[in-house]
Amino acid sequence: MRSAPIELQPTTPFSLRLFDRIPLPAFFAGIVVGLATFAVFLVYTALLGDGPGRLAGVAFANAWLAELHQDLFLGFSLAVVAASLRGVREELEALRPELVTPVGAGAGLEQQVFRFPRWSLVAVALCALLVGAGTVASPGMWESGSMPGWTHPTVVWVFTRNSVAWMLALRGMVFELVGGSRFSRLADSVATVDLFDHAALEPFARRALRNVSLWMLLTAWMALNFAGPGWAIPSLLVPGIVALVGFAVTAFLLPLRGPHRRLRDAKRAELQRVRAAIQTARDRVLDAPATDATGGRLADLIAYETRVANASEWPIAAPTVARFALYLALGLGSWVGAGIVQHGIETALR
Repeated sequence: MRSAPIELQPTTPFSLRLFDRIPLPAFFAGIVVGLATFAVFLVYTALLGDGPGRLAGVAFANAWLAELHQDLFLGFSLAVVAASLRGVREELEALRPELVTPVGAGAGLEQQVFRFPRWSLVAVALCALLVGAGTVASPGMWESGSMPGWTHPTVVWVFTRNSVAWMLALRGMVFELVGGSRFSRLADSVATVDLFDHAALEPFARRALRNVSLWMLLTAWMALNFAGPGWAIPSLLVPGIVALVGFAVTAFLLPLRGPHRRLRDAKRAELQRVRAAIQTARDRVLDAPATDATGGRLADLIAYETRVANASEWPIAAPTVARFALYLALGLGSWVGAGIVQHGIETALR
């Protein structure tokens, strides 16, 4: 029997419940969470490590700085999820007046978007555990060249922190993709779609751009992993860039699928209507005497047909595409730049 989906409302995720209790914008709340995690790290290493901020047995330099970066990544992951889901709520309210009344009324509108299958969240948790395990199992992380053991304090800390951080990030990506797909379906309930005026569909375009902008900022922060010697595995650079591009393009297009389908169908129907009118007007012109003035209507219909045929089937314009490219370049450029910096550092240290 298929399991029922989780009904995830904007104030339900633990990340948002936490952020709702911090009277700060999401970005600054993420910093608070990251610094709080770093404070726990300092206490943990003072009790079980080589002293405050010193992880026992690690091979890379400036371990405390790498830890601060990872802790802030954890906090920013929460911040991005919180800001993204709050953004969905804002776009839902902006879209509500354009929807047919039964769909746009009440709180059921949010339930149509914030619903996530259990299997995807379980899969995210398993992937996060694998990432955490792969991190501590990497020989390059340890001075001795091998992991000291699963009960070693450093192993316990790094495994736990990485698993939690990546679970939050991957979980947020699932929210983004599944939520974007569900949000796009609301286009089927938009009361009126105008081929030449996409104002009713603007919330979908804003949602698509917000998806990319927030996550590209987070990936730019992730790129700092490559800034310190031994902080990241260089072989992960190319796969990371490929995954980054794939996620960004998918997150951008998913909210636009529904509006694209509505505009495409509206364009097809309008072309059929105007071409039928052209055929009727053409027959009248051909059968009319030479002094008849009905040819003007035929010319108008042909001009209108051209305008309909040239109408965009996407609810975005060139500036939106340019902004998407800029956001994508921010994320990609940060990874490529960080990779070059790391290569330069490692070359200089040889």
